[in-house]
Amino acid sequence: MTGGSGAGGGAKKVTQEGAPHGITLFHHARISAEIAEGDRPVAAVLKAHELTDAQWNESTLYWMTRMGDDVRQNGQDARIPHVYSDAFAEAQDAMKPVPPMDAAGYARLVVDVQAAGGPAAPLAARGLSTADYLRLSRCWARVLSSDPTQAKRYFEVYEALHAAPPP
Repeated sequence: MTGGSGAGGGAKKVTQEGAPHGITLFHHARISAEIAEGDRPVAAVLKAHELTDAQWNESTLYWMTRMGDDVRQNGQDARIPHVYSDAFAEAQDAMKPVPPMDAAGYARLVVDVQAAGGPAAPLAARGLSTADYLRLSRCWARVLSSDPTQAKRYFEVYEALHAAPPP
């Protein structure tokens, strides 16, 4: 892998060099975020970007290989997966707002997901998608790490729900 570290030209080289069909790392992350919304068939998302299944698959293989190579070569200092993850999150957050939920509601959601062994049923009960859950998780990670009052409320509800006997 070339150009794997540093900012500026090196970063641009890593995210664009060799990109099949002109699908840069950022473009791939944006399309992946659109697919992850789950509100349109994959074929419709690809068509909107004038891509075939084959082009998308080739691009996906390329970028997933680049990320894997970066991790193998650089371990915890790998940058490509972090850049991709940030680009995906930014694209996903730009598509829809974070669903309204207070700290207590988020604590209840987290406990319900844990109790259910996965997010499908608790999200469906609330009319939320997996993409909504990811948006909520990112939002509340920021809030809980920076707002002591919200963090206190979250953990009070979280702990109370875990202490309560099952229904």
